[in-house]
Amino acid sequence: MKRCRCTVANGADRWGINGTVVSPLFRRSEEKAALKAAAKVEIERLRSVSVDDLAVDLFPGLGPDGPTHGTSVRVQQLCGYLLRDYPGAGQMDTLDLLAPVNRALDRLQDAGLVSPISVQRTPVWRITPLGESTLAEGNVRERLRGG
Repeated sequence: MKRCRCTVANGADRWGINGTVVSPLFRRSEEKAALKAAAKVEIERLRSVSVDDLAVDLFPGLGPDGPTHGTSVRVQQLCGYLLRDYPGAGQMDTLDLLAPVNRALDRLQDAGLVSPISVQRTPVWRITPLGESTLAEGNVRERLRGG
């Protein structure tokens, strides 16, 4: 693939691939590309951590500081919560976390900290009373270990 530099009538340079002209409307700034790259790195990191570690990171998202402030929450919203510090993550990027987030929710459910509410094909999740006290005490890791 050959990259070329094209100069248009107004004197602005536009870079294209194989001689094509790229509209400045669709050119991604270096900053935006860096934000997206950082989000991708974080997604890969989250996908590689243990289920228990991801559950610990995810659990506060079900409480009052989460995307729905302690009310029922969808898995997609929790994926976005995990990437809240990465504005470069697009909606499709956050969906790469669906499978690991579902495993973490299953682990939290096994510990009695969350419960699913089936309103459609995919449930929404709600923190349980035990989960609320665990969140307040800050001992989710101990609960996951059975303590």
